Amino acid sequence: APPGEWVMGRGWDQEGFTERRYPSRDDIDDLTRDNPVILTRVCGHVALLNSVAMNRLGIDEAAANEGGRVFDRDESGRLTGIIRELAVEEALGGIRPPNDEVIEADILAGEYEAAKSGLTSLHCILSSNYEQELRAFLSLHSNKKLALRYRIYLPAAGLKRLEVSEFGQPDEDDGMLKILGVKVFADGSLGARTAALREPYADDPTNSGILRYTGGQLEEILGKAHSLGKQVLIHAIGDAAVSQAIDAIVSVTRGKNEWRHRIEHCSLCTAETMERLKEAGIGVSVQPHFAISDKWASERLGERRIKWLYPLKSLLKNGVTASGGSDAPVEPVSPILGMWAAMVGANYSAEERLDIKEALRLYTINAAFNGFNEGNLGEIREGFLADLTILDSDIRDIHPAMLRKVGVAATVVNGRVAYSYEGVP
Repeated sequence: APPGEWVMGRGWDQEGFTERRYPSRDDIDDLTRDNPVILTRVCGHVALLNSVAMNRLGIDEAAANEGGRVFDRDESGRLTGIIRELAVEEALGGIRPPNDEVIEADILAGEYEAAKSGLTSLHCILSSNYEQELRAFLSLHSNKKLALRYRIYLPAAGLKRLEVSEFGQPDEDDGMLKILGVKVFADGSLGARTAALREPYADDPTNSGILRYTGGQLEEILGKAHSLGKQVLIHAIGDAAVSQAIDAIVSVTRGKNEWRHRIEHCSLCTAETMERLKEAGIGVSVQPHFAISDKWASERLGERRIKWLYPLKSLLKNGVTASGGSDAPVEPVSPILGMWAAMVGANYSAEERLDIKEALRLYTINAAFNGFNEGNLGEIREGFLADLTILDSDIRDIHPAMLRKVGVAATVVNGRVAYSYEGVP
């Protein structure tokens, strides 16, 4: 990059380093003296800044941990360059965004990978740069360049724009692009030890994670969206955050969850919590591939709590509407890999592994319901929209271990081929 321009990267994980420690600005400063650098952890909840970036963003030794913003310090009290949660959002928001053409190209590149993986609909979470990103989506839609269906969610900061009813809505309502609501982050991630737990981390006894909002603040955001008829997705991974999310939804909806506010991840979920979800009619979006990637989970939670991590079978048995997601780019976007993980990846408790019908339901019928499309998507039925994924193998009786080898022959959306493998007409 030319001197002075931002260098951005994502995907590091301290658990993969030899020393299993967080990097610091001292590790990269000598290599990056002429450019501000931000390197985001794989989870997106932690980032590393070099000293040039800290200066550019106005982060100095007076930076304080407050309101979900966390700045790590070393033993001497000096900032290390590691920032967490809201501090990451604010840092990324302070970087000049790319132009519209670049964003449109990124959307289409991502869409190709999604279609290639067999996805017909996407629940897409926009960043703090949501206005420009939404403009790119609307441009692509008006020019008939979108091949998949998109259900768009803005960050909480976008609520004020949703007060204008026509904001962000396409000129043609063809069912391909809709703004459904907003996404709110109640906590962080287990990998970064920022997911909010009721009890401290087993491998970090002084730390219970981070709740990014008070209960009252979360209720205020939810109540505003609810009054506008918008769905709220609450990112909650730790059991403390999940409980806070349920409290907020119950308080606002008074037991009638008509806008289907749901919890994203709901990773650490006890039997008591499942009962609360069922009673309140709260759906969840789960990411089965987490169980494959989170090899350190037992260290984080300990033997007693690990059995409640990613309890897929129990959620379904308890009548909770659980839909399958990827959390891409954190995990692979492929729903086939998601189903495979649901069938083989619950290594913390074999009883939580799903069969093929249950795994398929996560990504079809339940996903359609959580996106308000149960009347025309999620099943192959007369009168339903012609959204189909054609596989190269029959998966009805497939061995779970072999599911990951299944390929996508074609992806069809609204009767049109969005992707086809070479040689497939």
